[in-house]
Amino acid sequence: MNESIYRDRYRILRKIGEGGSSLVYMAIDKRSGEPVAIKMIKDMDFGKTGMMMLVHEETKVISYLKHPAIPRVLDKYEDAFVLEYVPGNTLEKVIRNCGKLSEKMSVRIAKELLDIFIYLHGLETPVIYRDLKPANIIIKPDGHVALIDFGAARFYEKGKDSDAANIGTVGFAAPEQFGNLGQTDPRTDIYCFGRTISQIIKGSLSSELEAILEKCTMADREDRFLSCTEIKQALEKYPGQVLIGKVLQNLKIAGLSAAAAVVITLSFYHADAVRSYAAEDAKSRIPAVRERMGNAGIRIKSYMEEQLGSDTSGAVFEVLDELFDEER
Repeated sequence: MNESIYRDRYRILRKIGEGGSSLVYMAIDKRSGEPVAIKMIKDMDFGKTGMMMLVHEETKVISYLKHPAIPRVLDKYEDAFVLEYVPGNTLEKVIRNCGKLSEKMSVRIAKELLDIFIYLHGLETPVIYRDLKPANIIIKPDGHVALIDFGAARFYEKGKDSDAANIGTVGFAAPEQFGNLGQTDPRTDIYCFGRTISQIIKGSLSSELEAILEKCTMADREDRFLSCTEIKQALEKYPGQVLIGKVLQNLKIAGLSAAAAVVITLSFYHADAVRSYAAEDAKSRIPAVRERMGNAGIRIKSYMEEQLGSDTSGAVFEVLDELFDEER
């Protein structure tokens, strides 16, 4: 490569990334006028058998993939390969410049990532990515995500005992990536996913989302979700669970307040009965209080059914019944 032109075709504009043994440049294809990314082996590593094999494997994996959120291989050389350029910034850079993301935004990104992994794991020969982290996620100008850098990716080989190499990023990688615990599989990517999402969220997580991510990152892969489809289904349901939790909390507070009001009222009745020996009058009022509480419960349950539907309100109704049974 001369000072600014690679292979007499690609005009180098700037360096956009660097790994342990590779450099990534943004360039312009002089033939098409389109921007491209060139991933090139560093001079000191060029010719090393292991490095050449890794580059070969990476291009083989990416060439096998056809997904709008994964850049395509456009050309291959002995020391580099040319990729479709993905505009935008890495999630790592976005967080560094703007701070961590809200839970709502993080979940939206999480769902798009899950769609990519559902594709990768669902191929005839599944691909295990093994290196999910904010630095490998591009947030495009339209807000959607793309996945880059397949240097750690590999094809899943059914029946194989272990991987050829331990590889991944400390802090995101699953225990089996470094512990010689058998071949990495889709659950390895699930662990990396859980670690990534938990680290991009600003503030504390809702207990419902925390439970999902905790299951993703269990040390024993047998305890994790079985697939990314399962995680996506859980994320689709969790906002409703958060809503129900808030409703239940408010209803319990309201129920306790109502109970306290009844106790106070009955205390006055009892004191009056002691003072005036009119116990029979107090007893006649208690059934009316019970009836009002029961009618209130019916109205609240009707409202909840309209707002949440019968499928999601069953648990709410059980708590309501318990609350009002206690008051009655």
